[in-house]
Amino acid sequence: MSHGPVAVERWGVWEGRFAGPMPSAGHGGPGFSVDFDRDGERMSVPGFFDGDGHYLVRFSPPDTGDWTYRTRSSSEVLDGQRGWFTVTAPGPGNHGPVGVAGTFHFAHADGTPYRPVGATVYNWVHQATDLYESTLDAIAEAGFTKLRFLVFPQGGGHVEYVPPTFPFARTADGGWDVDRPDLEFFRAIDRAVADLLERGIQADVILFHPYDRGEYGLDGLSAEEDARYLDYVIARLSAYRNVWWSLANEYDQLERPDERWDDVFRQLVRIDPHERLRSIHNWIQLYDYNKPWVTHASIQNGWAVAEPGRAVLYRDAYRKPIVLDEIKYEGDTVERWGNLSAQELVHRFWLATVGGTYATHGESFLTAEGTLHIVVGGRFRGESPARLGFLRRILEEVDGTGLDPIDKWDDTTSTVGIPRRLYLQYLGRDAPASWAFSLPQGVLGERVELGDRYAVDVIDTWNMTVTRHPQVFTIDDVQRNSAHARGEVQLPEGQAIALRVSLVD
Repeated sequence: MSHGPVAVERWGVWEGRFAGPMPSAGHGGPGFSVDFDRDGERMSVPGFFDGDGHYLVRFSPPDTGDWTYRTRSSSEVLDGQRGWFTVTAPGPGNHGPVGVAGTFHFAHADGTPYRPVGATVYNWVHQATDLYESTLDAIAEAGFTKLRFLVFPQGGGHVEYVPPTFPFARTADGGWDVDRPDLEFFRAIDRAVADLLERGIQADVILFHPYDRGEYGLDGLSAEEDARYLDYVIARLSAYRNVWWSLANEYDQLERPDERWDDVFRQLVRIDPHERLRSIHNWIQLYDYNKPWVTHASIQNGWAVAEPGRAVLYRDAYRKPIVLDEIKYEGDTVERWGNLSAQELVHRFWLATVGGTYATHGESFLTAEGTLHIVVGGRFRGESPARLGFLRRILEEVDGTGLDPIDKWDDTTSTVGIPRRLYLQYLGRDAPASWAFSLPQGVLGERVELGDRYAVDVIDTWNMTVTRHPQVFTIDDVQRNSAHARGEVQLPEGQAIALRVSLVD
């Protein structure tokens, strides 16, 4: 028999539903997990109580074929139930979960490269339906590939809307009973992740944050309460292939020792059978992203991409993908973090790109209600989203894992690419009138050789155009640290221009 669908596609979500006793202490009641097996390939997946006398388990099968399962529980009613289902080939658009690729980049499980050009809307999930859907449409239409959002609602600080539900039931003394999760609250989180998945957008789920501001008390949970909350939310969401885990936003604003965050990471590794990406976002103090449980660095630094040559240093420090999740926002607030022009934010994204790193967008125009897009969402007012969608399309045309610095030791052009095959140079916001053909030569990878032929595309990063230069350039001078060809490319002087140089077969 089967307690769920008899067929599911690879990397999809198989959801099993099992009748069981009402827990005396919420999801922590009898304990419940399911063992899945396919020809000796085994995974144990935790389940959770979902109301009305039923327990759910969500499993994302990593391979096709016939799978069997067996439940395990201290409850005799739940224990020992068996069944099977078939896993079929993935459907269109299903490339599997995102993981680390090529040390500094990302790819889906089927090898398809993934380019994170993300956005941030902290309280998106906790808004009224019309605003929630408007935000979802805006993110998808802009072409963002990842959305960062909070699980726990934010209090104060440009927040006017109080959500109708909260994550847990209240105790008699006004605290939170983490053993009694509010099912409607967590179903809304389920829906948000699923809605993003349907649109091909990664869900960067922020598990903790310091923005309670004394309103709800959710930032005051004990370490033991944190652990029980994690057990529940990871069991609910881990099977969705678009989930990333962000342990906290501005973790260092919470008065917790680093050892407590280390323990949270260890628990996450232990309880997440699907091994989703894991990181933590800083305020002032960087977390030690070299620790083995961190898959990529999620960094806030308003300085890192203000000038070229800075972001690349994080790559050497951590030897992991670098995602600059907060580099200031396009907007008009008085705070220094929220008043970049669209031109400046787009410029910084390109500097992140030619540093071999990635960046995340946010919008902070003050609304009539006194709130911000990064807080509640809605339609975009700024001019940067369209230009960042254009950048994403440029990145997705790269036939390779990602763009890496060619000569980071002393390259004033900040050129990234795939040695010999492809180069991307960003000339900044004020391009010269012309560019003489010259490529850096690095130590790693293939080297440019005499006779190699290259095409040059002129990319207008603001006007979103790509123009192929008519000349094909032939390398006639190869030096230790550079290679040259005769000829120049005329440029729209004073514009924000990038160059894409591609080897011609």
